[in-house]
Amino acid sequence: MPLADELHARAKRAVNGGAFARAIGLLDRARAATDDPDLIARIDLTLAYAEAETGHAAAGIARCTGLLEQDLASETRGLVWAQLGLLLMRSGDAQRAITAFREALDLLPADHPETGLVFLNRGNVHLQRRDVREAVADFTASRDEFARTGETLQRAKAEHNLGYARLLTGDIVGAIQMIDEAAPVLSPLSAPYRATVEQDRAEVLTAAGRPREASRALDAAAAAYGSRRLRTYQAECELTLAWTLLREDPVKARVVARRSARHFRGQASPVRALLADTAALVAEIAAGARTPSVLDRVDALVAELRDHGHLRDATVLELQGARVAVSRGDLEGARTRLRQVRVAASTPVTTRLLWREVRAELAQARGDQRNARQHVRAGLADLHGWQSSFGSLDLQSTLVGHGRDLARRGLALALDQGDPELVFEWSERARALVGRVTPVRAPADEQVSRDLTELRLLQTEQPQRRTAGARRAEELRQRVRQRRWYGEGSGTVGEPAGLDEIRAALAADDAALVAHVVVQDKVTALVVTAAAAQVIEVGELPPLRNRLDAITADLTMAAAHRDDALAGPLRAALRARLETVADQLVQPFADVLGDRRVLLTPSGALAGTPWSLLPGLVGRPLTIPPSATRWLELRGRKQPGPRRVGLVAGPGVARGPEEVERAAEAWSDARLLCGEDATAAKVTALAAEVDVLHLAGHGRHTSENPLFSAVELADGPWFGYDIDLLARTPETVVLSACELGRVSMRSGEEAIGMSAAWLHAGARTVLSSPVLIADDVACETFAGWHALVSAGSTPADALAEVSTRTDDVVPLLSFGAGW
Repeated sequence: MPLADELHARAKRAVNGGAFARAIGLLDRARAATDDPDLIARIDLTLAYAEAETGHAAAGIARCTGLLEQDLASETRGLVWAQLGLLLMRSGDAQRAITAFREALDLLPADHPETGLVFLNRGNVHLQRRDVREAVADFTASRDEFARTGETLQRAKAEHNLGYARLLTGDIVGAIQMIDEAAPVLSPLSAPYRATVEQDRAEVLTAAGRPREASRALDAAAAAYGSRRLRTYQAECELTLAWTLLREDPVKARVVARRSARHFRGQASPVRALLADTAALVAEIAAGARTPSVLDRVDALVAELRDHGHLRDATVLELQGARVAVSRGDLEGARTRLRQVRVAASTPVTTRLLWREVRAELAQARGDQRNARQHVRAGLADLHGWQSSFGSLDLQSTLVGHGRDLARRGLALALDQGDPELVFEWSERARALVGRVTPVRAPADEQVSRDLTELRLLQTEQPQRRTAGARRAEELRQRVRQRRWYGEGSGTVGEPAGLDEIRAALAADDAALVAHVVVQDKVTALVVTAAAAQVIEVGELPPLRNRLDAITADLTMAAAHRDDALAGPLRAALRARLETVADQLVQPFADVLGDRRVLLTPSGALAGTPWSLLPGLVGRPLTIPPSATRWLELRGRKQPGPRRVGLVAGPGVARGPEEVERAAEAWSDARLLCGEDATAAKVTALAAEVDVLHLAGHGRHTSENPLFSAVELADGPWFGYDIDLLARTPETVVLSACELGRVSMRSGEEAIGMSAAWLHAGARTVLSSPVLIADDVACETFAGWHALVSAGSTPADALAEVSTRTDDVVPLLSFGAGW
């Protein structure tokens, strides 16, 4: 190979590795080693790219433009146009970039090795403009070109970008699959490539309703770009981070967006800076800005965005402008702005939801409550249609954050009306958004099974932070979670049951429904019996939440001090707090409840309430389903009494073996797994064969990802994700394990934990405790409970009866359909 060609090749490798200073030195040497004008032009093209990546975009563009004035071969001119298109794209000049890429494709031979790269880069321009259909076409053509030429790396880039394009269509599962498939090829290449993969994966996390995880990934990616002085990439990453922070921390989002704009301007990318300005202004509005100057800036930015073809960003900003106009009382101005917005089926779901939110706000401001509710209802239907395409409980539960504001508005509108039927409808629509999506069992996945087995072993070894073992465990957790996202949903969304239907079921079961809802820190109870329904205000949330947190601490202490000198004072303090909470949550309607069973559907803000211990509910059969509608469905699935029973005692629980052995005495053919026999594989096999599964052991709730909560078995933790691998789900599940009754709240007040995982997987009833329960209490309580259930009692009725036989604190609850 001639010296100039060899030096040029080495320079390109240095550029790909981010070593720009070394690359520029090699390019200077290559240029001096030849007098071939076409080779010099190609060397200058690489130099132009290096200049642009090191903060001199204008110089790189000028270098390419100058080359077009020279007498070069047709193929070389095609390469110049291709490089010019890339640099224009990086500077945000999308229209000129598309023109340049078209010129390149016209000049390059059909089978030229750079053709795939031109399609790849032009696809990126379409992405910048949010023209997803054209982007998908170009990325597909790029992938096919690279497959033909056998270029694995470039094909991975096309696959990655195609995945990102699918994200913009709302196909989160397709996006993460394609990005994950490309990652093993791209990530090892260099820190910048690794950062790019993490940045786009973070955008998937944002779309999936996981902004905190996404923010951490984006912070790391921005730091990686910054350390390599890749300012354009850094600015892009900061822009993504700004949008990610918007809902949770708009003040910080504005700071990050303005920093991104400065970096773009420093890289001579004024159009990309415009997009960062848009994010900063949206954040400012989200933080409460409402002055007339805000509307002036909205109008100016919208006009510029439209001039440059960024129609989707313009739409979002126009909607925010309409929102400001509503808040300022300029209702006619808001209507005018909304008339200028065009929303279609191809518009991103998040933008469609925003459109519905703003239209509902305007309707409410005009006093048109009915129209406001219609917009909220339509928006949530759109969200549920999207949710139903995913089978993963984890993904479904995080997606509800996108509809949080709509759901709260619908509930507030219903409470303003005070009509019990409306309040019931919106308590069902707003509180358990996942509950409206028909669950579907995920298909078997051998990779997930192997990963969970390896993770069990690693967690048993308890690797220290920042060690290879800890990093491997985190890698496995991420892979398990994302592979479970791959499952397809049912595509089916149910409508909330009608109040008359609920009342008929309540009459048949001699039960009452109590739905506690929370709006703007005010707690309201909807109480429904066969005879009547009423809405009752029961007070403020903040002091109540403080008392509930204190009760949790008291229960933990009481479980640890049952017989010592602290037992008496702890019990007295606990009783006092329970009575105070019951005065707010139960006593205002105690006379309505009579001696009925109670169906509870509390707001997520009341998660962790030990309902069975509250005066007025003590000794009363209770059950807590995801929603009243879901209770009806589970109630209709009632089976004959249980025939097959499996009981498991994990290691390290002093009375665990005794607990399951005494429980087994109530049954004629119970199967037991204790000690070394209680392995994950054996428990999985047992769970798939029984009607009642009782798990006694140490439990651990993982708030970051509740489906990694686990019960300890002989060979390590048995996770919430293991439930998805069961061939069949028991009808009734008993979780006699500390912490496994706890839940984490997802955005939108969606409670998720082991109980929710079992219900989603198909269990009809789950018994667990939201707080620590003493081993002695669990042992005695469940021995009595199994005796009652084996004699024909329902799970909730049996739990209520056995709880009255002791002076001990029994905080167990029935979830799902307890009778």
